[in-house]
Amino acid sequence: MASSINLSTSQLVEIFQSYRIAVLSTLGFAIVLPLAISDYRTYLSYGPGGLPYNVRGWLMANVLKLFAREQHSSAPYDDPDLPFADEPGYLPDDFPPKRSSPKPKIGPHPAPQRQLEQLPSDEMRKRLIDRFAELGRKAQEKELVEVKQSFYERQHSALFVSPRRNWHTVAEQTNGELSHVHAGLDGTIHVVLHPKDCKKVLDNGWGQRHAFSGSTLLQRVPRARLPVNYLLIYAPRDDAELDVALRIVEAAIQFMAGTRDTVA
Repeated sequence: MASSINLSTSQLVEIFQSYRIAVLSTLGFAIVLPLAISDYRTYLSYGPGGLPYNVRGWLMANVLKLFAREQHSSAPYDDPDLPFADEPGYLPDDFPPKRSSPKPKIGPHPAPQRQLEQLPSDEMRKRLIDRFAELGRKAQEKELVEVKQSFYERQHSALFVSPRRNWHTVAEQTNGELSHVHAGLDGTIHVVLHPKDCKKVLDNGWGQRHAFSGSTLLQRVPRARLPVNYLLIYAPRDDAELDVALRIVEAAIQFMAGTRDTVA
């Protein structure tokens, strides 16, 4: 019969003191490993994005958390020194309306920026992709944009300011990219908007900034150089929200291409 092991408190303390590093390492590993596995699964749930879709990309995403900025306040758009701050925006005065739901939960990693709840159905996401592509075609026919692979995401097609247009300072900063849909899983949209339109979108609950929007810490990293105008628009769940989202994309086209003419 196996003998039982009975250790007194003093013996346990002695063992801990003798093997402190090993004990702490073992305990730390036991605690951290399940959290790391859960965090990695969350990262993979976003689908492929701008970072590698593997452990290397996950580690990079966690390092980038150190540089993340606040994403919800509309106060940055009150800055009179922002480009075009003294000009009117492109969204109508009373648009967009208040979003009917609280802000959805966004993934904890700054890149790729993805929505985790209040997701659209597969059918609605497909309609978004189709209508976004249709809007892009119309804007391309008017020589406002060109459609090519996203500079930031590298997984999706995006709208870029046409080389036939005169690029302003914000367009230069994004290499001309003005909008793309995250077509893989969540159906969110990134756009670059006029400061006044950014304020309307945030104040009415339709989106938030990227964690690196307006950041100067990562200027040497091309895909981290984002103007403060760079926003995430929450995934539309029904036709009414889809109409709002696409009107916001149209405002992004107008702002970045420098036109007040109707796109669609």
